[in-house]
Amino acid sequence: MLELYHWEPNGSYLKPLIALHEKELSFRGRYVDVLAFEQYQPEFLPATRETELNPEGEGPVLVHDGRQLTESLFMIEYLEDAFPEKPLRPSDAISQARILAWARFINEVFMPGANTLGCHLCLAPQFKGRDVAALEPLLARIPMKHVEEGWRLALTDGYSADLLQDSERKVKLSVQRIEDALAQSAWLVGSTYSLADIDAFAICNALTTLTPGIVNGSATPRTVDWLNRIRARPAVRTALSTTRTGNPERAFAPGPEHSRWG
Repeated sequence: MLELYHWEPNGSYLKPLIALHEKELSFRGRYVDVLAFEQYQPEFLPATRETELNPEGEGPVLVHDGRQLTESLFMIEYLEDAFPEKPLRPSDAISQARILAWARFINEVFMPGANTLGCHLCLAPQFKGRDVAALEPLLARIPMKHVEEGWRLALTDGYSADLLQDSERKVKLSVQRIEDALAQSAWLVGSTYSLADIDAFAICNALTTLTPGIVNGSATPRTVDWLNRIRARPAVRTALSTTRTGNPERAFAPGPEHSRWG
């Protein structure tokens, strides 16, 4: 049995939703209200070794026959290995290596940059004027220090100008790499839609709203066309339809730390 604990279909929460629907797997979706801190309530899933080691901090949890899996990239790779029917990964070794190369860049450079901008522009305004002290009991339940600090930044919009500037630089760098790759082939890894496209799309989908000056038909025409082709896929439309806010592209929560490279 498959269960997916997820929030709004954006970023890390969107990746496994797309993979599950692309592979036409039966699963039970459990929506978690991240902004109400449901993920830290006592009745939420009991912590496991995998949960404690989750490098994303905030993110979905996939449960397969009672075993928890965290970190959205590992999750979609796991689904590919556990359910190889309807493959989303080319069989040749070099293509698989390229998917992993994209994954490292997307998750260590692109995702933290986009997420920081999203938290600044979309999340922080939702907490403006709220009593931060009243949230202390909830913040105290967060087991990972960097995630707790991420929430405190969001609650106060305490993002430094340097961090925001560096995050924008990382997003521009990432989008340009996608644009350049699409000049060589229809998809990020050759001629076949793959996990690399799902991985990048989950981060890039919000950028036409979040950073329209970076992702638009004039500056990045190939990227916009790629986004539209993926959005048109039935599995992606179904995944995006799980939104409860109607604006999943504005749903951000503190998560991955910025890496030291990129």
